[in-house]
Amino acid sequence: MFSKSFPFQNLFTLACRRLLASLLIALLAVFGWGLAPVFAASSSRDIPAVALSPTESITFTERELARGKKLFSSTCAQCHIGGQTYPNPDVGLKLSDLEGATPPRDNVLAIVDYIKNPVTYDGTESLLEYHPNTQLLSEYPRLRNLSDEDLKLIAGYILVQAKTLPGWGGTKSESHSDLAGYL
Repeated sequence: MFSKSFPFQNLFTLACRRLLASLLIALLAVFGWGLAPVFAASSSRDIPAVALSPTESITFTERELARGKKLFSSTCAQCHIGGQTYPNPDVGLKLSDLEGATPPRDNVLAIVDYIKNPVTYDGTESLLEYHPNTQLLSEYPRLRNLSDEDLKLIAGYILVQAKTLPGWGGTKSESHSDLAGYL
C-alpha cells in the first residue's frame, strides 16, 4: 500500500546509519585502540620488588600502586609532596633516609609500624602526639579509618617511588639541582 518511500524515511535511515557508525567507532576507540596504551603501559612498566620485611620482598600490582598513591595523596601528601618532608626538610622519604632511621623504615612493615607508632628519626622519642598516625584522635581522623591493607599500599607506593622516581624524597635543593643549568 505504501510502496513509495517518503523523503523523511531516507533521512531517518541515513541518520541511523551515521549514528550506528559513530557508535561503532566510539566503541572501537574505547575498547580497542583506547585500551592499547593502558595494556602497553602496564605490561611495559617494570615494577620493582620492594622489601616487605628485612627478609622478604613483595611486588605490588599497578592497581595496588594506584590505590596506594590515592591513599598517600589524601592522607600524607600535605606534608610529603614528592616524598619530601616539609616539617623536617632534612629527612625525606628517599630510600637512604628510610634506611638511616632507627629503626630502619626501608620496608613495608616498618613503614606501617611507623604510621601506627611514629617515633623520632633516631628512635628515642614517641611522636604519637605530634605526627599524624592511626591513634591520634584530635587531628588527621582519615588515618584512623585506614585498614592494615591500606597502610601496606601506602608503604608500597612510597618504596616503589623511592626506587623508581628520580628526586623522590630529596630536599628542595636536591630536587631542583637539575635546574641550575637553566638559571
